[in-house]
Amino acid sequence: MSRAVPGSLHRYRGMALLPLAALAVHQLRYMLAFGAQAPERLSEQGHAYLGSVEAIAVMLCAVALGSFLTRLAGAWCGGATTSAPSSSRHGLLKLWAAGALVLAGIYSGQELLEGILAAGHPPGVEGVLGSGGWLMLPLSVAIGGLLALLLRGARAVLELVRRVRAARPAAPVAQPPRLRPLPVVVPRRNALAGSAAGRAPPLRALQTA
Repeated sequence: MSRAVPGSLHRYRGMALLPLAALAVHQLRYMLAFGAQAPERLSEQGHAYLGSVEAIAVMLCAVALGSFLTRLAGAWCGGATTSAPSSSRHGLLKLWAAGALVLAGIYSGQELLEGILAAGHPPGVEGVLGSGGWLMLPLSVAIGGLLALLLRGARAVLELVRRVRAARPAAPVAQPPRLRPLPVVVPRRNALAGSAAGRAPPLRALQTA
């Protein structure tokens, strides 16, 4: 039974890549804004928890890669099919825009929560857009575009593998050998050995002769 690959952020695979993409937006925003002082500013503003988040993001990325390799193997073996990627740019732009909005929303929500929970983090809009925080907007657009291209490229690769697999000539099926009946040879009996041989002359007649 075949299943089509979903198109909207490829659902589970796209969702597994989102934490790593959101982490990239967050870290690059601080690196671009503070340069070499970025680690110190991250520590001062309550970002020490990001170490565990990095481990989870990498693990989810590995899960997404494993899922892709599984689907790739299934497409090559003929056990999985994929939906054809859209030939227009409209679908890619929608995926790009959705990814950028989601990444910007994740960053904004993260910074707002840090402004409430972390003592050294600026609260409110200042914590989101201040001190170079506005850099998250172009970063979200750029990384959202890379994510959209990655997901669309993965779906295109799966479709290409499926088409190549379908175009390959099927291996000839060996026909089982036909069993032919062996000829039955009935040996011919000598006529003298049967009733056709007649009755031999009596022994007395042979003696008088």
